[in-house]
Amino acid sequence: MKNFILLLFVLPFIGMAQTITLQGELLTGNNGTDIWEYVDPSNGNVYAIVGGNGVSVVDVTDPTNPTQVAHVTTVPGFDVKVWQNYVYCVNGGSGNAWILDIIDPTDPQIVGNFPSSHNLFIDDNGFMYASFPSLTIYDLNPDPLNPTELIVVGSEGHDATVRGDLLIDCHGFAGTNLYDISDPALPELLSTITDPTITYHHQGEISSDGNYLYINDELSNNPTPDISVWDISDRANPVRVSDFADQATTHNMYVIGDYAYVSYYTAGLRVFDISDPSQLVLADEYDTNPASGEGFSGAFGVYPSPVTGNIYINDSDGVFVFRFEPLFSIDDEANLNFSMAPNPANGQTILSLDNDTVKSVQVQTLLGTSLFEEELQEGMDNYILDLSVFSTGVYFVTVNNRQTKKLIVR
Repeated sequence: MKNFILLLFVLPFIGMAQTITLQGELLTGNNGTDIWEYVDPSNGNVYAIVGGNGVSVVDVTDPTNPTQVAHVTTVPGFDVKVWQNYVYCVNGGSGNAWILDIIDPTDPQIVGNFPSSHNLFIDDNGFMYASFPSLTIYDLNPDPLNPTELIVVGSEGHDATVRGDLLIDCHGFAGTNLYDISDPALPELLSTITDPTITYHHQGEISSDGNYLYINDELSNNPTPDISVWDISDRANPVRVSDFADQATTHNMYVIGDYAYVSYYTAGLRVFDISDPSQLVLADEYDTNPASGEGFSGAFGVYPSPVTGNIYINDSDGVFVFRFEPLFSIDDEANLNFSMAPNPANGQTILSLDNDTVKSVQVQTLLGTSLFEEELQEGMDNYILDLSVFSTGVYFVTVNNRQTKKLIVR
């Protein structure tokens, strides 16, 4: 298996406050299940894609004033994921799933369908993983409107997460399977985790160094742990090293840098410090719902955006937009006075520094895949970045290995 490499989008800074702050909320309209983010490449406007009763599009360009701009009730909204300008939405079970084109976010259009599932995950390379009644892997690259089925894995399935070449297949009552997906059409089973204290393997995530796995047990009851931590440095021999238990029910987790962001039903949003990835240390929490105790009321969907720094919670009471200071450090000024213009851009953009020369340039996708790197023997006052090889979308551009900015390619 290839070595796992995940670029850290954000790094916590010494002395930085570790505090969740509510930016805005929308307590009317659609709410209740999964949530994702879409950045319009034509103008940089930001939207939350909200599941529940159908699919809603909420303008969060101003995160203090979320505004619903579209609501499609003729498609399911149990789970929603975004690839390019398309939303893939499933109903949580069998039947049809649908594809929405949101090139105009205020006027989504139904443009395709595929077999429904319980959950979806789309990796950075355009492969879609649909869980339950099995795990089906699709390729979206040939035609995003007609997903190409590659392989069906297993007979159950509940939720999948992909990091690098590692597929985390949380298979419900059957355990958690780890696969090498260097070739997504031919997954190689590395190991299966079962444990008598885990009732239901709901969803999994790994630490940024790729050495630890976090398994969320959606049917645990205190004092049985909600989240178990596994050392997977040897992928063929996972070893349980710690856990976290509380009188609430965990749901989904995403890791960015040294923090894990979790939708925790009645407890709302929880952020864990995993600077020691073998331990889950609660850094802060924000309760979004008056319910308490075990059960499925409250915060269902969570999405911490590495692009905008927004953290979205989709709760049965509404949509909440948070910030957490370490996640907002993505565009730290670093005293470079780095400018990139035009942005949005088409064809080329010019990189420059007020008090230094450009000595190196890197371009990465939102999930950390390196697309371009150049080291300059002599620094340049103005560096022209050729965009002709990049598709329409949002990218990270880093200069001198010190400062990163977001670039929108039209």
